[in-house]
This record gives sequence, C-alpha cells and structure tokens, in this order.
Amino acid sequence: MVSALRAQMADVQVLGADSAEDGLQLLVRHPEIELVLMDVRLPGLDGFAALALYGKRFPTVACILVSGEQDADTVRRAFDAGASGFIPKSLSVGEVTGAIRRVLDGGVFVPDIAPAPRNPIAAQHSLAHLTLRQLEVLRLLGDAFTNKEIARVLDITERTAKAHVAAIFEALDAENRTQAVLTAQRLGYLRTAAPGA
Repeated sequence: MVSALRAQMADVQVLGADSAEDGLQLLVRHPEIELVLMDVRLPGLDGFAALALYGKRFPTVACILVSGEQDADTVRRAFDAGASGFIPKSLSVGEVTGAIRRVLDGGVFVPDIAPAPRNPIAAQHSLAHLTLRQLEVLRLLGDAFTNKEIARVLDITERTAKAHVAAIFEALDAENRTQAVLTAQRLGYLRTAAPGA
C-alpha cells in the first residue's frame, strides 16, 4: 500500500513501518508527520490498542484505521479508540487517497457501512481502481506466492484469491503473473528485487 500511495500522491511524503512500535519510533524521528494510516492487524499491538497509544503519545497526529472488516461495530470501535477515519479494504486506491486528503484537511472519513459488493473480476482500467485487498494480493504475487498460499496468508478462499489475481491481470493488461509483476514494478507499485536477492 505504501508504494501505491506514493504513486498516487506524489505531493505527499509516504513513510512505512512494520509494526505499531516501529511507527512510534518513526513519529519520534519525524515530528512533521501529520497522519498515520494503520491496519487493524499488526504485529504486537493490534490496531485498536495502537490507536489509543498513538493518541496519548501524539495527540495532534490524525490516525486512520484500515480493516478488512467494515461492520458497524468495528467502525464504532475505531472511532472510540480515537481514529479520524476508517478505511475498509474494499475501497480502491483512488478512494483511499480521497479519504486521506479529507482527513489531512481536518475532516473525518466514515465509509458507508454496507456498500454495494464489488465484483473482483470486473474490468479494471488502472491500478488506482484496485482495492486494498487486491494490492495485498499483488504484493504476494511479487513474492511468488501461489493462489493457495495467498488464500492462506490473507485468510480468504482460494476462489477469491483467483478472482483478485484475475482483476489484477485485467488492470495491468497482463496475461500472466510475470507480466503483472514486471508491469507493477515498472509503475512503482512493487519494489524491484535487489540483485542477488
């Protein structure tokens, strides 16, 4: 997601951290940070606990929680924990950037609780229309994961994983995984493997 946001928001500096604890250190090192985007599922602290901790330590920094769940209870818990926005993984990257900009401008972003279901194999015309979940699948494709492995890592069915892969191929006008990964690397959505890696 960091790569996707960098590609879509060239006017904004986007930094990445691997855990809530790393994120706190990043905030210490970069006091100019205005907004934190965090997943509910984090190593160590979960997103709800991290929200409360970040709010206590850095009360002027806005936080947006990202989650694969988008039921009313999860959204309520996010705002109760101090979030300024809630982004379900069903949103496209373009919609995510809009939500981020709204919060950066001092607003609050609350999604529709029950949006119309997306068709993961609907024609996609640009990477900005991929959902966050599909970006996760793309990252795993870049790591050479099979559909079965993608399904296991993301806790989705293999059929759903295949549908996401199909949507990625459509978005990238790719006929296979290699083409998809190379195109995503060229567009800045995946890191290019280091020589000898």
